[in-house]
Amino acid sequence: MSPNGRLNLILFLGVVLLMGVNGAVFSYGLWGPAFNQYVSDFWKAHSLKPAVKAGDRTISECLGVSDFYSVHLTTYFLADSAESAGGATDDMSRYDEYCDRVPGTGKVIFSVTLMEKEARGESVALSFFQEESDGALKKINSIASKPYSSGFATLDATVATKGRYILKVAFGEAKNKEDTIEMPILVGQ
Repeated sequence: MSPNGRLNLILFLGVVLLMGVNGAVFSYGLWGPAFNQYVSDFWKAHSLKPAVKAGDRTISECLGVSDFYSVHLTTYFLADSAESAGGATDDMSRYDEYCDRVPGTGKVIFSVTLMEKEARGESVALSFFQEESDGALKKINSIASKPYSSGFATLDATVATKGRYILKVAFGEAKNKEDTIEMPILVGQ
């Protein structure tokens, strides 16, 4: 290739690069927020680090909503072995807080906060299911429907295998889809 041909090629590539950078900068308002949200969600999904202290997580990270109700979920996890916890456990590990992702197998305690004051007078039932490979749900534990005037309901269960689980919060008689909040729980993923 002649020197003029190389120079023309370099100039052409420079112009294409400059146009691409300008196009990306000027269209950032269109693709930037969605890309930032994707990166944020990816990072949260792949870093199973517990909150350092209560309140470290934002309220929206652990929020489950339906058309009429909203609940805030805090999951406490006690590993059945050091291997399940992802490393050595110490006495403080039993106070780690998680939302919908638990690092391994062991005992989980779900603490559900009813966000609306009106919901605190209604009956609320909690159910915890394991999602089978064929999509069927296998009940692990549940508590009967009753009012929680304090606004807090808890359910404990033991997760023996890694996989997908679902925590259901049902309000009243749960006749409609809007009366139930389903929160997926990922164990060891």
